[in-house]
Amino acid sequence: MSICVRSPASIANLGPGFDILSMAITEPYDVVCVKLTHGGDDSVRFIGEYSHYLPSNFRSTTMHPVVEEFRRILGINFNVHVTIWKGIKPASGLGSSGADAAAIAYALNKLLNAGLNHKSLIRIAALGETAAAGVPHMDNVAASLLGGLVIINPVTGDFVKVDLPSNYWVSVVIAGSKPSTREMRKLLPNAVGMNDLKNNSAYASMLVYSLITGNREVLSRALMGDSIVEPVRSRLYPHYNVVKEALLKAGAIGVTLAGAGPSLFGIFDFEPDRESISGLLEARGLRDYVLIITRPSNVGVHEVPYEDLNT
Repeated sequence: MSICVRSPASIANLGPGFDILSMAITEPYDVVCVKLTHGGDDSVRFIGEYSHYLPSNFRSTTMHPVVEEFRRILGINFNVHVTIWKGIKPASGLGSSGADAAAIAYALNKLLNAGLNHKSLIRIAALGETAAAGVPHMDNVAASLLGGLVIINPVTGDFVKVDLPSNYWVSVVIAGSKPSTREMRKLLPNAVGMNDLKNNSAYASMLVYSLITGNREVLSRALMGDSIVEPVRSRLYPHYNVVKEALLKAGAIGVTLAGAGPSLFGIFDFEPDRESISGLLEARGLRDYVLIITRPSNVGVHEVPYEDLNT
């Protein structure tokens, strides 16, 4: 009993949408192959460019809490042996841990014929995020599971998936480093003022509207309108203004942190030119970076042939 799935990276928050907005992207992605057995211990093997970042102990991965929850709710014993081709760089702000938690939840639902709905799978996959963030959070796992733009209520688990138009492109710049997601969440205020609440609620709503309708002016203001989270986190990244200025100069509609960073991303309504962006980054003194040109993906976790594992 085995299955291989492809799980897309995701970008959470999208400016003003802290913990409630996330968007799947076509690249990068992880390929996760899961085999069920009875007896023995759970195991994991990471391969690919970023495999050395991940633990070899299955209990230390984001997948372990997901597997444990399936055992609990189904009342059956089984063991998993997982191989992951790791295409999403961990700790980059692209939902690396969430992609694997989403993948294992999808795979087990299929292999065990559990018949769980999307809301249940999002809840279970979010448990895996405790390994990376210290608390379960649903935004990245929801986008990886479902694809598209996902609006989610982290209190109730209610969600809406929005399929995005095909004209958008996304340019991601991975640069610098960050403390763990757990530490980045500790920086955030426990309470916010009423004006900040109004500001972010309005801009999060405008962001969804503008992505659907293609309103460039509104999208620009909304994407860069966060007054609560990004002002705190951006101060930790010396490359923040360099990357933001370069992507805007290259024609991005708006630029903001991807998740908790350190990556930044820009949304374009045309295919951005890789050489032009690289030139703008390097002219501003940035040397050590990875540039990804990708697109939003309306397809989430899905089954792939085993041979895709080594692509």
